[in-house]
Amino acid sequence: MRTSPADFTVGVEEEYQLVDGESGELKSRARCVIDWDWTGDIKPEMQENTLEVETRVCTGAECVRDELARLRLQAAVAAEARGLRVVAAGTHPFSGSEGQAFTPGEVYDRLRAEYRRLADTQHIFGMHVHVSVPERVDRVQVMNVARLYLPHLLALTASSPLYLEGDTGYASYRSILWRRWPRTGAPPRFEDATEFDALVRALMETGCIDAPGRLYWDMRPHHAYPTLEYRVADVTPRLEDAVAAAALARAITAGVVEGVLREPELPEALLGPLLRENAWRASRDGLGAELVVAEGGRLEVVPAREAILRLAESLAPTAGRLGDGAVLATIPSVLKRGDAAARIRAHVERSGGDLREVVRWLADETILGVGLDRRTRQREAMV
Repeated sequence: MRTSPADFTVGVEEEYQLVDGESGELKSRARCVIDWDWTGDIKPEMQENTLEVETRVCTGAECVRDELARLRLQAAVAAEARGLRVVAAGTHPFSGSEGQAFTPGEVYDRLRAEYRRLADTQHIFGMHVHVSVPERVDRVQVMNVARLYLPHLLALTASSPLYLEGDTGYASYRSILWRRWPRTGAPPRFEDATEFDALVRALMETGCIDAPGRLYWDMRPHHAYPTLEYRVADVTPRLEDAVAAAALARAITAGVVEGVLREPELPEALLGPLLRENAWRASRDGLGAELVVAEGGRLEVVPAREAILRLAESLAPTAGRLGDGAVLATIPSVLKRGDAAARIRAHVERSGGDLREVVRWLADETILGVGLDRRTRQREAMV
């Protein structure tokens, strides 16, 4: 079908760790930082050691880059005024839940009452990408196809190999921790929006959820905005990685609407379990994973890097029409540089296992290219 770039606006949410400027420990001081910030763009999250930012509605990936640079700068300046720093990574390398504070408020109190220890120990940090879908298109039918590429986005953004002072063996341990919660993982297949709405209605009428937002799937039609919300990604230290992931999510959405990406000719009884398998593989191995890719009615095992590259190449004309061609063309350089999990592990080795130094390095990575960085060597490594 004929579409225009304006049909596929995009917005990004990022969650940042709030850490002590000296020790690198997680600090529950979000209210202090938010009170100091004059912009009103920095928001609280369930835990007081988390800051959340949201871009405005953007017309393309270049706008997303400008917005995220601005928001990272604002969050970093507000934090440093309180002796703190912000870190964009899926988990903290060594701080646990002990001594951390829960954000006060009725909504968060209800979450804590319902989810109990899961809520108390929720110290993970993600990135969500919203992509609008034309009003005349059924978002749920778009989701049926787009969900198959959630493991690609997770592999691309994996940034959480460390947790509670140890290497977990996973590239995205954040995603493993998140799957403890109900109604997580990839969404099931629905015939259309009517069938999806029937599920939401049944869950609410039976008291399973009190609001549509309690569907925590890795992708969902947003209940308030005319978007598909991609919720699978770790927040990434490098700004450029976040922008590339947002451009890819936008291109996937447009590619499904335009018919470039289609559902494989396989039953859901096969696709659903294989999608969950790919998600676990991407969590464990990031860009080193091997994914099971469906081409028509045939299955093929493909390295994640190759699968992502194939996807980006197939969507290059779509991205070009959206005005995101140059950004999507950075995917090969992201693949060459490697996922953040691999770079974090490399820095652990370089630092002799000093996890406080790793946190400082992550804080420096988070503000590369936003106007605060003074680390020439790290700036040069961006290219």
